[in-house]
Amino acid sequence: MCLAVLIKKGLSAQDAETVVDECLGNEISGRTCHGLNSFKGFVAKKIEPEGEAKIIKETESYLYIDGQKNLGQIVCKQYVPVLMEKARQNGIAMMGIYNMHSYLVPGTYAQMMAENNLVGFVFNYGGGPLVAPVGGIDAVLSTNPIAIGIPAKDAPVVMDIATSKIAMRKVRLAAKIGQKIPTDTALDKDGQLTTDPNLVTALLPLDGRDGHKGYALGLMMEILTRSMFKIEPNTTRGFLFFCFDPQVFIPLGEFGGEIKKLIKEVKNSRKAPGVKEIFLPGEQSARIRKENLKKGYLEVDENIIKEIKELL
Repeated sequence: MCLAVLIKKGLSAQDAETVVDECLGNEISGRTCHGLNSFKGFVAKKIEPEGEAKIIKETESYLYIDGQKNLGQIVCKQYVPVLMEKARQNGIAMMGIYNMHSYLVPGTYAQMMAENNLVGFVFNYGGGPLVAPVGGIDAVLSTNPIAIGIPAKDAPVVMDIATSKIAMRKVRLAAKIGQKIPTDTALDKDGQLTTDPNLVTALLPLDGRDGHKGYALGLMMEILTRSMFKIEPNTTRGFLFFCFDPQVFIPLGEFGGEIKKLIKEVKNSRKAPGVKEIFLPGEQSARIRKENLKKGYLEVDENIIKEIKELL
């Protein structure tokens, strides 16, 4: 159904499959807020290209791309491999993109870099005022997610986090399926904490209402992904990618061995009461993905299925 909707809106079958692959991949991995829940209001809504994405500036070690209002999945499928090849040739490379609609999660591309034996960093502007600064009650900053992917022997270690305490997509999903959101994550119009997703007017920074670290991190990301690309809120977004070859510093096999040793130290450390296992970033999602693929089906809320059917 999702493929049919995107093709109806003008995407080629190949581009539609690229977009749906990320959406369904998140759903299968348990990241349901950035899965099928995002299809109607985010993925299928953003198709208004002005032409093919194009390179504005390029050297041996960087790319600057005008996304021409294309979907991020399509632009990144074309240019992230170019970025990775530059990093292989030069040890390090970076890419900036503006005038592009967002992919769903930056971790998709941090993981792609890690799977190709590169260390990847992906930052992007969250798209609009959603987060209150420390001491404030109005949404000023965005959620400005960060992803880091690191190659490892068994599987890449991938971190993908928003700089807000909860992602706005989780709030919207909770409203859609009639659930509450966790306490101490969001404010209502009067600046009071709320667990009702329908009353949320501002999210809190990553470390909560008095969390200066999360606020500072979100502000720095906004400078790098909004101010630097002169992005206006609620339009398109700014994106910044870095990747480097760890073999500049250490042979890949030795690096993998050091990571494995560190992971063992973390996993075998003493656990708090009631905790059965200490997880690595991304490990639970990978486990859920494996379980769902083995099971062979997904349970999807009927409201989300109804939304997609209405687009056909």
